[in-house]
Amino acid sequence: MGFRQDEKAPEGKNSPFDVFTVLGHDLKSPLNAVEAYLEIIRGKVLGDSVDAYLAILGNSIARLHQMRELITDVVDWARIQNPDSPRSLAALDVGKTARGVIERHREAARAAGVSLSEEIEDGLTMQAVPREIELVIGHLVDNAIKYNRAGGAVRLVAGREGSGIALNVSDTGIGLEPGEQALLFREFTRIKNVRTQDVRGTGLGLAIVKRLVGAYMGRIHVESEPDRGTTFCLFLPGDENPAQETRKDPQQGPL
Repeated sequence: MGFRQDEKAPEGKNSPFDVFTVLGHDLKSPLNAVEAYLEIIRGKVLGDSVDAYLAILGNSIARLHQMRELITDVVDWARIQNPDSPRSLAALDVGKTARGVIERHREAARAAGVSLSEEIEDGLTMQAVPREIELVIGHLVDNAIKYNRAGGAVRLVAGREGSGIALNVSDTGIGLEPGEQALLFREFTRIKNVRTQDVRGTGLGLAIVKRLVGAYMGRIHVESEPDRGTTFCLFLPGDENPAQETRKDPQQGPL
C-alpha cells in the first residue's frame, strides 16, 4: 500500500523549488559553522591546549547532529510524498512503541532540564507500519522537549477511546499564540519569535506527523496557551477499525 496525493498541491504546500531552496540554506548553515570551527582548530587560534577547543568541538558535533536530523526528516518526508512507497501493515502495540519513544528521549530531556512521564494503558493495538507510528510519537515528544523550559515537564497519556486510541503529548513550555497555531503542520515551517530563536529544527516534523496521521484516517489537533504549554491530541484507529487505503490526500483530512 502506498501513499496517494492529489495532482494539485494543497494550499500552503511548498513547490519543489521552495523545498530545495530551504533545504540548501538549512544544510549550508551548519556546514559553514563546522568549517569555521575547524579553521579555528587548524590555526591553533586558542593556543596549543586541547582543552581550549572542547567547546568548539561540542558545537561542531551539535551542528552535525542538526544536519543529520534534517537529512533524516527530508528522507522521511520524501518517502511519504511518494505514492509508490511500499507500506506493509502489521499488528502493533502502540503502548509499547510509545514507551520506547519516551525511553529514547530521556537523555535529551535530562540535558534540557525537562522531566518525562507517561500514563499508558496496556493492550493498545492497531494495524500499522511500526516506523510510522514511532515517527509520529517521536516528533511530538521531541517538540515538547525542545519548546519547553528548564524545570518543565512532558507527559504522554495514551488510552482507549471508543474503538480507537487517544494519545496526548503535553508540555509546560512556551506555548503558542492563536496565529502561530494556524501555521503548524506546514512543510519547512518553524514558529519564529523571541522565545524560539534558539530552538533548532527542520520545520518538517509536524508536517510528517500530519501526513502520517492522515494516512491512518486519524485526527490530530493542538491546544495551546502562551507561557502555559501545549498539548497535541492524537486519535488513531484501533484494531476494530484497521487502517485501509490512504485517503486521496491525507493533508486535507479531518485534522
